[in-house]
Amino acid sequence: MLKKTAALTAAAAVVALALSGCWGGATGTNQSESPTPDASVSCIVSCQDVPQADHAGPSALALDPAAEDEAINAAVKVMAAYTDTGKTKEEWFRALAPLITTAYAHEAQYIQPPRLSARTVTSAGSVVPAEVPDGHQVRVKFSTNAGEWAVIMTRAASGAPWLASNVLPLEAI
Repeated sequence: MLKKTAALTAAAAVVALALSGCWGGATGTNQSESPTPDASVSCIVSCQDVPQADHAGPSALALDPAAEDEAINAAVKVMAAYTDTGKTKEEWFRALAPLITTAYAHEAQYIQPPRLSARTVTSAGSVVPAEVPDGHQVRVKFSTNAGEWAVIMTRAASGAPWLASNVLPLEAI
């Protein structure tokens, strides 16, 4: 019975696609040809009936020297907490969590501090030059006992705090 229902559902989907013109194979058109837009069809990207099509993403943000210094200073704090592997996992994460993004916190909570190879920072932080400078993100590198490491610092807007979105070996970026 389940196989019959699945087959009927698949067949109905193929018919619906063919009738809507979304599946070029059913209408006999060559799929390598560009489709001709239908003026009677209108698409609006929305979220709960609020149009979103005009959203262009975050506004451009210049990276001035003061913002760069703030990013470096925040990255120094991140590396100090990250390389403090003598703490328990809970203490280590509690010290690191306020300095990192929510997305990175979801990953970092599974890190086992005793397994980290970077344990001692041996240089001051310096900015890794970006191909396209962006005031939303700065990559800061450090020399450690385990080679060069980078902290990717991000911020949502001017004046927003710099938070780490990742800490990783420099060659990984």
